[in-house]
Parts: sequence; C-alpha cells; structure tokens
Amino acid sequence: MQTLDLFGVKVTPVDREGILAQVSAWAQEDGRRRVTYVNANCLNIAARDATYRDLLNSFDLIYSDGIGVVWAARFIEGGRLYKVTGREWIDGLCALAERQRLRIYILAGRPGVAQQARQNLESRWPKLCITGVADGFFAEKSEAQVLEEIARQRPQVLLVGMGVPKQEEWLVRQADRLDVPVCWAVGALFDYVAGVERPVPAWLERMGLEWLWRMLIDPRGKWKRYIMGNPRFIARVLWRKIQMGIGR
Repeated sequence: MQTLDLFGVKVTPVDREGILAQVSAWAQEDGRRRVTYVNANCLNIAARDATYRDLLNSFDLIYSDGIGVVWAARFIEGGRLYKVTGREWIDGLCALAERQRLRIYILAGRPGVAQQARQNLESRWPKLCITGVADGFFAEKSEAQVLEEIARQRPQVLLVGMGVPKQEEWLVRQADRLDVPVCWAVGALFDYVAGVERPVPAWLERMGLEWLWRMLIDPRGKWKRYIMGNPRFIARVLWRKIQMGIGR
C-alpha cells in the first residue's frame, strides 16, 4: 500500500472503510498482520526515539488517528490522510464481525473495562463473537494466562489497548506467541466503549479540538502531552517544511 513518510513513520492514506476492508481480508487469511495508528503525540515520540519509530514501521498498516497528523501531511507533503478514530470504526468492525463470524479477543484497559466493553458491545451486536477479554495491566489474569487463552481460543482479531508505546512494544515482543491473523493496537478505545471516559462533543471534534476536551476532563494526565507536546509538534512540522524548502 502507498504510504506517506512523516518524521520517518510510514502512514497509509486510508479511510474508515479502507481500514475495515483490509482488516476483513487479513482476518480470513493465514498470515499475521499488525495494525496501529499515529497521532501528534506518537509522531513526537517517534521523532526522538528511533527504536519506537522502527517498531512502528514493522507494522503492516499505520493510519492517522489525529487531525494534527492530517494537517501535517497536507502542509509538508501536500498529501491526503484521513482522521480515523476507534470510536468511528468500532461499530463497523462489530457489524463486519457479525456478518463474517469473526472471533474477537479484547485485551485492554484497567480491570473491569474490557468486561464492561464486552457487555456493551454484545448488547448492541447479539451475534458478535467475543471469545475472551482481559485487562491491559494483567491484574486479573497473568500475561502467561492471557497468552494461553488467546492460543486456545484462536481469535481472528486481537484488539490491544495499553497506550502508546506499550501496546506496540507488547505486540512486537509477543509476535511469535500470537498466532492471530490481525493484531490491532487501539489505545484508549475501550474506555469509551465501556463508558468510563466521556467522548468528545461532536462540535469540538469538528473543530479539531478533541485534544482540548481530553485535557479538560483529565488535566493531570494530559496537560504535558498537549500543552507541551502540541507546540513541539507544530514546531517540528514547520522546521521540516523549512528544511524541504532549503533542500530544493
């Protein structure tokens, strides 16, 4: 697939339908594929951490989860990316999984989050096959127990929400033990699905201010990421544009 290079990370210009179509195809094949996303915070980390950047580029599909990445691609490369969040694709994935009888395993969040998310999804999609759930901290089940359960239940899609970069590191570290067609890093998606984190109001999201909402509802956890990270990302984008102009 064609990709755009943003600070050394190969991001695929694919929309929601394209992501779901690719996941659907891979889920029914024998291979092992890894999917993840990037936002401004991810690219900030990748710009200063070559190990994380290389780890990201080992994934088979990287899509944009933040409006800042979409703007950066347009400004630097003149390319088009699509902002696709987990909240936008989760219903489509569930509908797809019902139709194709795909087996899903959820490994995400604090204790209780994945179980509540499962109940919420199954209430809306009664034929959805979620083979198992576990928290992303391995508090209720050990890591060895989770890996054994995944091997026994043989899901076709494994959704892993541990936060960046822990989720990507875990998927790469356990690659030889995960005989799963699609392993998908999903961040905080299941906090929203479980109802433990409030989604951004639609009007703020349309204005590209999802980051402001997330900071307001969790200032202690998010202030550094946005108050310091956003200006750093903008400066990095501007400097890359200047470098490109000088190089011409």
